[in-house]
Amino acid sequence: MIVVLAVYLCEDNPEQLKHYTDVVQRYMMINDYDMQVVCATASPAELLHQLTIDPPEYALFFLDIEFPAEQMSGLETAIAIRKQLGFAEIVFVTTHSEMALLTFERKVEPMDFIVKDLGREQIDQKLRENIDYGYERYTNYLSNTENLFSYTIGGRNFSLPMGDVYFVATAETPHKVTVHAASQLVEFPGFLKDIADQYPELYRTDKSFLVNLANVSGIDEVNRQLLFPNGDRTDVATRRFHEVKTLVQKHLKA
Repeated sequence: MIVVLAVYLCEDNPEQLKHYTDVVQRYMMINDYDMQVVCATASPAELLHQLTIDPPEYALFFLDIEFPAEQMSGLETAIAIRKQLGFAEIVFVTTHSEMALLTFERKVEPMDFIVKDLGREQIDQKLRENIDYGYERYTNYLSNTENLFSYTIGGRNFSLPMGDVYFVATAETPHKVTVHAASQLVEFPGFLKDIADQYPELYRTDKSFLVNLANVSGIDEVNRQLLFPNGDRTDVATRRFHEVKTLVQKHLKA
């Protein structure tokens, strides 16, 4: 699936929660960020429940600190988030500026601390700044920790874990290619030669295909084709078949 940064908001004032959510969603849309608001709730318990039933790989949180009607505070919620998720950026939005030091003492390490006394206009600006900064940290983290296959459609950047990519093929549309992955098929502008230069881990089996040999599930020797878990097939040039067969068999044995 496409990698995205999941966004969670937790604020017990319904009007403020709606406003913050609107600001965040509008700003993400304007900037074409690969982000999605997954949960906007007044309850820390509900937020943690959402994380339990559908944990995100990467997440950005905007949390209040005090929830008088709830058993759990925003600080305790942040501590639980830290224990559960590997990548979590946390921003507190609260009237309790005196709590800032405590968040560091408790090893929560928030990305920012927005004080509501600033007023709505400045709070909105702080929200937007933290979306920018959180997204920058997220993309930097991805580039340093994951082997990704990236592509661009209409000026918007997308990424897939290389482990999900089966192969890339020339498309019927001129100057476009298709990436065949575990859960999707996407067409985007590009040329196989450029992709081959950028991703040497993809093997050129013939003029029309770049293959992730680690995801080949079988070989059709009669038709000189590689088989994939979803039923897709790619051709192999005659002069390359013996070499490709040897490499694939190594992967299959591994």
